[in-house]
Amino acid sequence: MSTVMEIKQAVGKLPPREKLALARWLQTQVNDRPDDDEMMAIASEGARALDKREAAHAKRKAR
Repeated sequence: MSTVMEIKQAVGKLPPREKLALARWLQTQVNDRPDDDEMMAIASEGARALDKREAAHAKRKAR
């Protein structure tokens, strides 16, 4: 029997409250999308890096 089948059988035997707790935990394990704050931090960091590159380019071009 495969591990997945064993897990499915074991989950099927859990009480509803424990199934829900397991589902919530499992979702945190597979949900690797950044939240809004993390996305804003990533976007801000990218914008700062782009600003630095543009400033450096403009400085070189002005020489």
